[in-house]
Amino acid sequence: MFCPNAGRLWSAGIKRRFAMADSILRPVTLAPGLVGKPSPCDLFDVRGTLLLREGVEISPSMSVGPSERRLYCRASQAERVSDAEPLKVLRDIGTALAMLDELIISGQQVTAGEFLSLASETYATWMIDPDACIGFARMEQYDRPSVCHAILAALFAAELAAAHGFTRQESIELIGAALTMNLGSMRLHDRMFAHVGQPDPEARAAIDAHPALAAQLLHRIDGIPETWRTAVMQHHESFDGSGYPLGLVRTEVSLQGRMLHVADVLAARLRERKRRGPLFWSLHQARDPQRLLQHVFGPDLDRLDHILARLLMGRLGSFPPGSVVRLSNGEMGIISRRTAEADGTPREVLAFLDPSGRPQHVPRPRRIGPRDCRIQGYAHDDQPRLPPYDWQSIWGYQQASASTKLM
Repeated sequence: MFCPNAGRLWSAGIKRRFAMADSILRPVTLAPGLVGKPSPCDLFDVRGTLLLREGVEISPSMSVGPSERRLYCRASQAERVSDAEPLKVLRDIGTALAMLDELIISGQQVTAGEFLSLASETYATWMIDPDACIGFARMEQYDRPSVCHAILAALFAAELAAAHGFTRQESIELIGAALTMNLGSMRLHDRMFAHVGQPDPEARAAIDAHPALAAQLLHRIDGIPETWRTAVMQHHESFDGSGYPLGLVRTEVSLQGRMLHVADVLAARLRERKRRGPLFWSLHQARDPQRLLQHVFGPDLDRLDHILARLLMGRLGSFPPGSVVRLSNGEMGIISRRTAEADGTPREVLAFLDPSGRPQHVPRPRRIGPRDCRIQGYAHDDQPRLPPYDWQSIWGYQQASASTKLM
């Protein structure tokens, strides 16, 4: 049960910030200059196994390797190794995206380089810590709902690109398409977020026209890749021909267009709107991948590429990062990490409310497994009553002293 007095601790709009716990690990990338020098902190693998103790020389093999061999350190010591602050950068990306949209609709000149830089920065940020980025994007309230949606869709696009073996450049172009799919119509999407009921004819016409408008605006900017523009134009086309604006069928829609459609729909499902909350599901549904797929996408599944939808849900797992869940020990926590396997199984929950609903000053990592804690299901009844949190801190990103700037 949620503690009704908890909200008194955070009056005047102050967000609760968690204390840094030595047991919370976050991924780090070793700077080349650290090779051959004593490690400034203990380094771990994805499972929390100690790989190198503090003070032991860092070998060249430690600084390179595939993402599945990602290195971790204690969040409280991360600044000794890396100054990366991906969640701060995500907020900067959202601010820059909103600014570029306003510049475009006011008729001012915007360059392809600005959008390419934004997409590249999003890709680099996701690469640093995918779980934290997705979880944060699900929980954080940006200034504009349209920005929230674009950021989350771009992160899902990054997941799909990785699952499909895209190159770095192909991934960046798909992410860029996700960020700009509503270009010129972000104000409309903000209004529709707060709208209750069906849109009026004027709004409906604007919604139907928004893919073509965004593609047209991008076409005017010299240097935006064609695959990017095409994906934007096609991100509401459907397998059965019922989509818009062109009514394309199946493979007439580009692969990137189909990917973007899946990412767009899932991002909408997992973020709340004025007229509906975010989508939740039961533990029973979570245990059956096909049942979960049907539940999450609903009737839209018939209009989407099933393979891509299944691929994305498989990577994110039954309870994706950012899911607020109730645990078998009565605690409330947030899914913080997936396993290293391809099925996206939740690996770690950070418990922030005890069984009585009292806040934990330090989030307590809980392993998920038959011999550890079990997920009972979404804490959807209690989630709307949660006090405001600084969600960056729950992933261990609270100690940056300087603000991060986009390149």
